[in-house]
Amino acid sequence: MPTHHPEAARLAEALASGPFSLALRLALKSSGLSLDRIQVRLRERDAAVSKTALSNWQSGRTQPERPDSLRALAVLEDIVGVPGGALSALLGPPRPRGRWLTQAPGDMRADQAWARPDGLARALERMGAGIDAVSRMAKVAIHIVGTVDQDQRLRTMRHQLVLRAEVDGVDRHTVAHRSDVPRTMEITDTVGCRLGRRRADAETGFTTFELLLDRPLRAGELVSVAYTMRTDAKEPYHSQRVGRATRVAGIQVRFSAGALPVRVYRTYLPSIGEPECDETEVALGASYTAQVTVADPAPGIYRLCWDWD
Repeated sequence: MPTHHPEAARLAEALASGPFSLALRLALKSSGLSLDRIQVRLRERDAAVSKTALSNWQSGRTQPERPDSLRALAVLEDIVGVPGGALSALLGPPRPRGRWLTQAPGDMRADQAWARPDGLARALERMGAGIDAVSRMAKVAIHIVGTVDQDQRLRTMRHQLVLRAEVDGVDRHTVAHRSDVPRTMEITDTVGCRLGRRRADAETGFTTFELLLDRPLRAGELVSVAYTMRTDAKEPYHSQRVGRATRVAGIQVRFSAGALPVRVYRTYLPSIGEPECDETEVALGASYTAQVTVADPAPGIYRLCWDWD
């Protein structure tokens, strides 16, 4: 394919350096085929993939991992006209096992919660922490309020958390955030904590940061903290990972009156490697706010999603 075209050059660059979601998105666009048409062609070659799965792969919500998904990806490479193995090479190594099996009683394992836990491990290592840092405190209650502006950018996410120390002497809450779209990120307006070290892994889009507590806690002790994440990402959803300790989890997103989405819905995944459950429509309220609130939620990944067209 000619690379003097800006779109072709972007595709070539993405195929060379990733991430997978961006390369797939550009390859689909370059093919000129709709998701419906691609679905038909995959089915004709006995490699059926749902439109939801295709959408999730190109948005970075999930990635193909199971043998049937990887076989379908090989067929998809041929359908969209990229070299064989070009997309699958961007998936990275299989989800790690072994050290990922360690977890605190109240939380999900890293390989259950994230598609690229290797990136999480690297970001934490750059912060002088191990993979267990993200599970030394369990989330008992989660309340998140986001705002999306008229440019369709997710501008702020206000996090209010009730945390439980899982070990004696814990003095910080380690937070992980991942995005496949370019964005800036600033942590402000902390309450009950202050911002500590922050590190990133550019290859996988991970950012990790510490919220330093006012004092060390005993195992089982509760504490409330709050902070605001300010960003400029053109994200089409917000994900929240919920562990076994969580008693209530709520996500609210308020949209600008001048740029309302055509559709808002929620989804749930037991873990990153599982097929996504059915989408459930979510109504916009009079204040242009959509929300999902769950009491005694099953562990997993809860998403509030929106479509612009």
